[in-house]
Amino acid sequence: ALYASGNYIGEIKKEFTFFKPVFTLNCNDWTVEGDWMQWDYQVRTSAGELIMQAAKELFNWTDTYVIDVVRPEDALLSLMIVLAIDAAKCSSGN
Repeated sequence: ALYASGNYIGEIKKEFTFFKPVFTLNCNDWTVEGDWMQWDYQVRTSAGELIMQAAKELFNWTDTYVIDVVRPEDALLSLMIVLAIDAAKCSSGN
């Protein structure tokens, strides 16, 4: 679940698939798309407008992402989504 200042704003779930990571995002009518290696993600509106892109940097000791947010007002929620995806991947052993 995603909370901001104690208020519920949505949730993100990793769906079971064999080849491509699929995350269901219940927040602002946004969708998450990722590559098959689970390193790069995009969040888009239902109309296809880009909200943010996240790319995992390789060759680091820890999970490190570069996050590019289109509108500054979406920065906090975008960061929360990336952290939730990373936590879901870690809990599933990926």
